[in-house]
Amino acid sequence: MSFTEIAKVVGERWQVLPADAREACERQANAAKEKYYSELSEYKKTPEYEAYQKYLEEFKAKHAAPPKGTPAPIVQRVCVTSGDRGRR
Repeated sequence: MSFTEIAKVVGERWQVLPADAREACERQANAAKEKYYSELSEYKKTPEYEAYQKYLEEFKAKHAAPPKGTPAPIVQRVCVTSGDRGRR
């Protein structure tokens, strides 16, 4: 079963779910969301988060596209034709 088919089935089941069951799911989801944001807020205060942000900054700088107007590096290509093989 493809992801699209699964999503369709889940959506159909959600529509026929009784209101009290939906509300319970939504409460559980909201509690998980609040916990996540609370933990994320605490994580952002750690040295690990600061180190990761520094890593991301360096990674982005290293892999950034060159500014427009910057010439592309010159690459030399060497062609070997069948007539050149075996000659020294």
